[in-house]
Amino acid sequence: MKQSILVVGCGNMGSALTRGLCLDKWHNKYDFCLYDKVLPKAIQIANELGLSYVADLNEVKSEPYLIFLAVKPNQVKLVCQDLTQFKNSILISLAAGVNQEQLQKYLGEGQPIVRMMPNLGVEVGEGVVALHFNSRVSEENREDLLFLFSSLGWVFEAEEKEFDQITALSGSGPGLVAVFLEAMMDAGVNIGLPWEKSLKMVIQTMLGTATWLKKKNCHPGLLKNMVCSPGGTTIAGIKRLELSGFRGIVMDGIETASKRAKNNMAEE
Repeated sequence: MKQSILVVGCGNMGSALTRGLCLDKWHNKYDFCLYDKVLPKAIQIANELGLSYVADLNEVKSEPYLIFLAVKPNQVKLVCQDLTQFKNSILISLAAGVNQEQLQKYLGEGQPIVRMMPNLGVEVGEGVVALHFNSRVSEENREDLLFLFSSLGWVFEAEEKEFDQITALSGSGPGLVAVFLEAMMDAGVNIGLPWEKSLKMVIQTMLGTATWLKKKNCHPGLLKNMVCSPGGTTIAGIKRLELSGFRGIVMDGIETASKRAKNNMAEE
């Protein structure tokens, strides 16, 4: 008999995670059931992937093996009220800024809980996934989950105190990278390239750079130094970025995102 997985929340991250898990044919091993308070979201993803859905959490009759909580931080407390019936399910929370102590308070002391911070890359098997298990998760289940998530990209365990920083750097990272890519694309258009060609060049350049760094396992400064010829075009462009405070702006943006993650619970 298949074990069941309940996904609560079918927004961008919940749907990306579900698609990523189904990429590796996990839907042949598990029965996925989707729920979202906006029912058409759950129906759309369920129909796309051939999964089931419920219109109300009370329709979930059997206790799931896993429950993915993929809702906004300020919705966690309310949603957890409908999940307290599933005492033995492993609850995996994707909510930024909501720590395990808070989740334990909402669900009860005996609940197995995992904090998870994925990013959008999990949808295509190239994501970053940080995990933190509470003491109620057995070693057998821990190993099972690490194997399950291995198809999503780079998976690692982290201290819970690191999650706000991970949220900012990795969770928010795709959005920040997309802004940089869009700016590069616009730059290509500004100097006379068609936007379609500019976009393809920028994406392939980013992909090739990231792949090179990953394969070589080296500091990005090394690649920068290799590309910068004395008196050349690259160093001229980098100089202009440095004069504009580019590094500081990037660092400030990520620091601001980290502070917002810390404040999520305060805003609840």
